[in-house]
Amino acid sequence: MKNKTIFRVHPTINFARFGTSDDYILSPEDSAGMPQEGTDTTGGLPIKKGTEKTTITSKDLRDEDGNLKKQAARFRIYTYDHNGKASYPEGGGIEVTIGAKLPDGRVVRDLVWSSHLANKKAAAYNVVNNKGILAYADNQVPQLRNPETHGDIDSDYRLNRLMIDPGPRTISALSKERAKFDDCTIPTCLNDKGEIEKLPAYPVRFPADSNEELFEPNGPLDTLGEILTDDKGRLLVLPSTGNAVGQYDEYGVPIQMTGDLNNVGWFDSAADGPVSVTIQFADGSSEEAFGAWVVCGDPAYAPQIRNVVSVWDDVYDTFVRELDLQPELFRQTGESENGDDGEGVYRLDYLPNFANDIKPTFIACTLQRWTANLPEMALRAHTAVDAISENDDPNRTIMAALNFLRNPNNEETNIGAPLMPLSLGAAGTSFMTVTKTQYFFLEQWSKKRFTKGNETKLGPGELLDMASLANCLGGRYVPGIEVSYTVRCKDMYIQDWKISGAGPFRIKHFPLKYENLDKSTPFLKSGWIPLHDMTDGIEPGDISKFMATPWQTDYNSCSIHQTAINTDGVNESNGAETTLYWSWPSQRPDAVYVAEEVVNNVLPKQKWSIRGPGTYAVNPAQAATFQDPLDAVNEWHKIGIIIQGTNVDIEGREFSPELYLEVQGKLTNPGDATDPVAEWPFNANPPKKKSKKDCPF
Repeated sequence: MKNKTIFRVHPTINFARFGTSDDYILSPEDSAGMPQEGTDTTGGLPIKKGTEKTTITSKDLRDEDGNLKKQAARFRIYTYDHNGKASYPEGGGIEVTIGAKLPDGRVVRDLVWSSHLANKKAAAYNVVNNKGILAYADNQVPQLRNPETHGDIDSDYRLNRLMIDPGPRTISALSKERAKFDDCTIPTCLNDKGEIEKLPAYPVRFPADSNEELFEPNGPLDTLGEILTDDKGRLLVLPSTGNAVGQYDEYGVPIQMTGDLNNVGWFDSAADGPVSVTIQFADGSSEEAFGAWVVCGDPAYAPQIRNVVSVWDDVYDTFVRELDLQPELFRQTGESENGDDGEGVYRLDYLPNFANDIKPTFIACTLQRWTANLPEMALRAHTAVDAISENDDPNRTIMAALNFLRNPNNEETNIGAPLMPLSLGAAGTSFMTVTKTQYFFLEQWSKKRFTKGNETKLGPGELLDMASLANCLGGRYVPGIEVSYTVRCKDMYIQDWKISGAGPFRIKHFPLKYENLDKSTPFLKSGWIPLHDMTDGIEPGDISKFMATPWQTDYNSCSIHQTAINTDGVNESNGAETTLYWSWPSQRPDAVYVAEEVVNNVLPKQKWSIRGPGTYAVNPAQAATFQDPLDAVNEWHKIGIIIQGTNVDIEGREFSPELYLEVQGKLTNPGDATDPVAEWPFNANPPKKKSKKDCPF
């Protein structure tokens, strides 16, 4: 078969992050915590605006007025030769920019980018924290959010009042255009003639359209972000300011937020949607690239602290075991290597690479110390894990025989110490496990079946795919930070990625035809539902709708918990019922070291990341949180950011690259009295015992 030139947008899934400033930096383009050649600075740091890869310092996080800068998601286009059968890793790929001449001689005249952001949270189903995705099993669905707004999930009445949809936007890189996803910019799309067409009849929807008055603690919710291009024609997606608004009750009082996940009457400005591009050539021809997806959501408060299980680990595992990513690693069907028939088995002759497949888990393990209150014994153990090199005999290391690692293939999710990790698990379980693919790699290493040296075979676009997902929270989607449990569902991805040439990890776009528009009829519907055999693709808003509303209440609450929070209020672990464990320490830091309090690289006592007025708690289970959820809505942007000592810029001070410290915190001043951080293990206050007078019988 003759090779065909194809185009792909990378990263396949990218993340724009909230900030209160009009200014921005760029989301990271290398993997959190990973060594970077030629520098002591590890991966995961945002990039300075207007640069290719110059990482920020602590002074770049806020503007002159102290407002937190947004993080823009940057998308690039790469061209590949496709022979009808893609593989992974494929390597190669040439970036396509304005004015570039392709190997086939064509010259790029313009890049016309399109995106469509939406927020369906208030119109979607409730998040069920103890069931997760299983709430959709057996053709079931959870209760609707905002059930007092009558109608079924797809009724025009509900969608008109609860969905946020500014419509699509299309811009020309050649013309250096930019477009806001707000309530006063006319939606645009690329028509069949290759022209940008206005859509004045598009049914734009924002909360103010169906509410006479809203409680707006941080201003009106009238935008979901904007798009623009850089000087090479790459797309930049900027998020909103991350604000939230609420309805008033019948007494004229703002509706109270009574939970962490499903607050009635509240809207936030998180969003997600497709990214598409048409490449227009000087000869008048044009081609469309395989598109990507953008998610606009939570800030990265600890961008270099790698999760033990990242979104990359989960998505990679899904593609390995369900979408035939690497048949040399995992055989999906047929006879297994031990002679049994099975649905899939890892190939024992596959040799993972230490630097790329094994070391990242070890690095993530030790980095947890900078965002959690680990005891001295754990600090020593984690340091020993990180010190393991490719030349060490696995049987002579602290990870010998993987005796302390929870096995995802066994029923061990309710077994705490001594098994690791000791962070909370997925819905319905007490503790987290690594993915099955991660565990297989570690098993191979333990049996001395691995390769040494850095054998990266990924092309530049593939590296962007991995880095973007590696910088996000995986494993514990209850419901998550950037994405939720649906990211592990194969139905949301392009499944014929090999034949089509799309490549892996690419979300399938539901085809949107902007025709026959009616301002009174919502254009978008409720969209994709997991575990319901829906494989036509997903719409704008179909990722963020599985998250908490507003996002701030979930972030605030998920610090330290008893395991029973995941298991219907019943302690199913082998630990004490009141013992507190960490929820999302890499993305939602709990205990931190403040840079201003470090003297000569000697660490001070840890402080809670959320501290100061409004955070004081009688029950240790409520430590490191705003006690009033409205404070979380108002004060989230004042929380400090944890970055490596190499990039902490404080005049007259130098910090060791071994330290990861909190900078630019605005909740308190250095030296202010705050609640002390207890060394783990520590416990919640025991439940109050019922007295006889409490009994109704």
